[in-house]
Order: sequence, then structure tokens, then C-alpha cells
Amino acid sequence: MYFNIQRFSTHDGDGIRTILFLKGCSLSCPWCQNPESRSAKHSLLFDERSCMADCQLCVSAYKQTVKGDMASDGIRRIDDQIIINRKAMSEAQIIALRNVCPTQALCICGDAAKSDDLFEVLMKDKPFYDQSQGGVTFSGGEPLMQPNLVAELAERLHQNHVSTAVESCMHVPWKNVEKVAPYIDCWLADLKHTDEEKFLSWAKGSLKRIKDNFRKLAPIAKRIVIRVPVVPGFNDTIDELKAIIDFAASLESCQELHLLPYHTLGINKYRLLDMPYECSDKPLNNPELLENAMQYACEHTQLNVIVRG
Repeated sequence: MYFNIQRFSTHDGDGIRTILFLKGCSLSCPWCQNPESRSAKHSLLFDERSCMADCQLCVSAYKQTVKGDMASDGIRRIDDQIIINRKAMSEAQIIALRNVCPTQALCICGDAAKSDDLFEVLMKDKPFYDQSQGGVTFSGGEPLMQPNLVAELAERLHQNHVSTAVESCMHVPWKNVEKVAPYIDCWLADLKHTDEEKFLSWAKGSLKRIKDNFRKLAPIAKRIVIRVPVVPGFNDTIDELKAIIDFAASLESCQELHLLPYHTLGINKYRLLDMPYECSDKPLNNPELLENAMQYACEHTQLNVIVRG
């Protein structure tokens, strides 16, 4: 399943690119800017500010999916306000609400990933890829949770002389990485921390799995770019960044590391999904830290470390 296709991007790999965003992620990073991508299933987003008074279309559409004595409190209008209980709704009931809302106050995120259809869309901008040395980037969510789809599309793109990249948190079984590796030209891979306990506490995943995947990938990857989201309270000390830089420098296919200062552009999505936002409500403002990290890398490693806004 995918949830967006972004054309003419210049931030997620070289040149002009098309980005395919796939749903599903095996981590729960609280600073995630695409929380609608976490679930591998459809997601329901609702913005009450765009909801029309006296409109009952979503309530009516939901009621049509309720049979017999089934609970019917998935969507209700109470005191001229729409109340949504996502936990009371099945996948089929959520899908039934697609395109019901005339103002898109309520929208459904997620579409079936049909390989032939996606390939046709990804190839539309091949002239721009050729002119700019761009290509296609697989993103998410975690695209490697759908390794068969990524491998098939990436192989077909290679056969048509289109460069490929993948954005990954690397928190997947090695077999998933291995399956797509022959068809990926550039890995834009996150390394968020080097401390297992802190990583588990914040991201709810295994840092050992990620490190093991990096070590196995490094000898066979064409190019690895390590990305580091610098998050207040999580990894915003010089010692933590030094440890990340040292690990990245040990990978033979990695010559570049990007520091990504934490920002809050995704906060509103959590409200639309009725999810709590558990990170700082202020962006990172510590240029001295980022400068010191770049200076350390310059003096102690061969890495090219840059700050990407």
C-alpha cells in the first residue's frame, strides 16, 4: 500500500526525482513527520475546521456499513460536532468513507499498490531524470516492509535506465534488505542513535538489528548516505553525534552523512489522526552543536558531513 507520489522533488536523492511513499513502519519514532505512514492499513484523518455544519454524509455512510447489532459509535454527530472512534471501526468501514466528505475534512490515507500502475506513473518524468541525473526514491513509512514491490519496481526502473534510491530506517529483516539491494543505487539510511536502551525507549525498536543490517549492507551497497535527525532530548549532545559519526565512518560504502535538525512541520498531522505528539513543540536551535559535529567529522574521519534543513 502507498499513500503519496511526489513528483519533481529535489531533496531525497540526486537531481529531479519522483518519490513513492509506502505505508507501514516497524518503528514508532515520536518525531515522525509522516505519522499517517506508520500503519500498513488505511488511515483516517479528520480536520474539524473544514467540517460543514449540519452535514451528515460521513455519519450516513458509516451507518450503511453497520449491520444488525454491531456497535455503531464509529462516527457520530453530537451537539453539532463529529465524534470519531477509530478503534470501533473496521478496515472495510474506513475504506467505505473514501471520497464521502465534500470538503475533505475527513479523508482516507492509503491506496492499493499495483505494480504496473505505479511503474507507469514513475516513468512519466524520465526526461527530467535523464537531464538532471535524477530518478526515483522509495520512501515511507518504511519501504522495505514491502520488499517484493520495491524490488520489482526498482529492477524495472534499472532496466529502463532510471536511477533508484531508498529512504530507510533499516529496521527490517536482513532478507528484505538483501532482496532489494541489487537494484538500489543510493541508500538514504537513518542512524538515529548508537545506544540500544535509549533507542528502544524512544523509537521502540532494536538498534542491534539496524547496526547488523548496516554492516551487512556496506560491502555490497553502491552508495550509503547516513541521515541523522537531531532531536532535542534524544541525540542532541556532541558525544551522541560523535558516536554516530564514528559508526558511519566505519562503513566502507558511506562517505556522506546528513544532519537533519528537528522541526515541527508534522505536528498538525497528529491532530488529524487523533494521536498525541510527544516531542518538543519547538524546532532545534543549536547551530553550535551542528558546527562542532561537522568539525569533529572533518578532523577525525573522511566523511563529508553537511546540515540539511
